[in-house]
Amino acid sequence: MAGFHSATDMGFIVLLTSLGLFAALYAFGYFIIFKNWKGKNRFEAASCGISFVHATIGCILSAHDMRSNQWKLDAPNTDLENKIMEFSTAYFVVDLLHYLLANPSDHLFIFHHIATSFYLVTCRYYAGHGGLSAISLIAAGESTTPLQNVWTISRMAKTESALATMIYTSISPFFTVYFSLVRCIVGPWLAWKLASFYLAGKAGAVIPYWMVSSWMVTVILALLGSTIWVYKLWTGLIRFYAKRGTPKDKLGAQKEEYSILAVQIDKNSCFQAHL
Repeated sequence: MAGFHSATDMGFIVLLTSLGLFAALYAFGYFIIFKNWKGKNRFEAASCGISFVHATIGCILSAHDMRSNQWKLDAPNTDLENKIMEFSTAYFVVDLLHYLLANPSDHLFIFHHIATSFYLVTCRYYAGHGGLSAISLIAAGESTTPLQNVWTISRMAKTESALATMIYTSISPFFTVYFSLVRCIVGPWLAWKLASFYLAGKAGAVIPYWMVSSWMVTVILALLGSTIWVYKLWTGLIRFYAKRGTPKDKLGAQKEEYSILAVQIDKNSCFQAHL
């Protein structure tokens, strides 16, 4: 039966340790790595740093867990799944604080982080089942995040660094294609697998229907946000390459247009590869 479960399995220790880890990494990025950056970009770069660490570790552990267990969406959470959810919850809490303090107007990301944390916490502490659903979403979503973090940081730094400009222009096509494949093919397929199981009431004996319904709403909204971002990515990339042959006096304006669009893309990313 569903209900709040105790954390005698060291769950709170993983959560608290991870909170300290991500807070320390954020401070290290802000005060050390990006200390010469100015204004809002400095905060965003620090956020990208903890996102990169979370995505890399979370994706690897989630993929390992999926390979080690049967595809059973109403199974009791494994010990590793609980720890991954604790680890990810800690990341979302720290990054949520970042948005509340450094970018409180970004309501989309704030809502996303709250909704995702609700998914993880209820799955981990209340239902005690269905951890594979959260783990599969982390594995799929976080697979694009490390590259996205590099893309975002290089975009912010390209006006000051020739190396950043080279990285940004080099990885943009691959990132756009890769992100599109994950978010427009893998994402919808995974959402269908989860929704066809949970919304049919197949986990009703162990997970309340209202809870799995809220999980699926979170997933569907994330897919819609990702689709919008994919559209903006392709629009910007096509415009950029379509105008590469323009005269040099127009090239600067064209690059600026692409940069502005990239900023708009960052603002409209609902899931930023989380869940």
